[in-house]
Amino acid sequence: YNRLYINFTLRRHIFFFLLQTYFPATLMVMLSWVSFWIDRRAVPARVPLGITTVLTMSTIITGVNASMPRVSYIKAVDIYLWVSFVFVFLSVLEYAAVNYLTTVQERKERKLRDKVRFSIS
Repeated sequence: YNRLYINFTLRRHIFFFLLQTYFPATLMVMLSWVSFWIDRRAVPARVPLGITTVLTMSTIITGVNASMPRVSYIKAVDIYLWVSFVFVFLSVLEYAAVNYLTTVQERKERKLRDKVRFSIS
């Protein structure tokens, strides 16, 4: 019996995906965490940083989905990018929560000061 043997060697060039997808997504997550070190009263610094990182992550996700073939299942890169997006978005929500709680605390302190001031008078 004559047989034909074919051996396919498939190699994936992972460096392209690291450079184009994983590395920028990781940098965006780290950049969004920079807002934790910015003063909570520095609204002009924190808001654009949060918005920029969220929009950049959504652009990365859109670009990756456009360059990948359409499949009916979730890919590992999708999970990585969506988890990264959630981290970036949560850093924006953290600032909103801190800003709200700080405002509530300042109102309570102001009311207490006014109450003490009027009771002394």
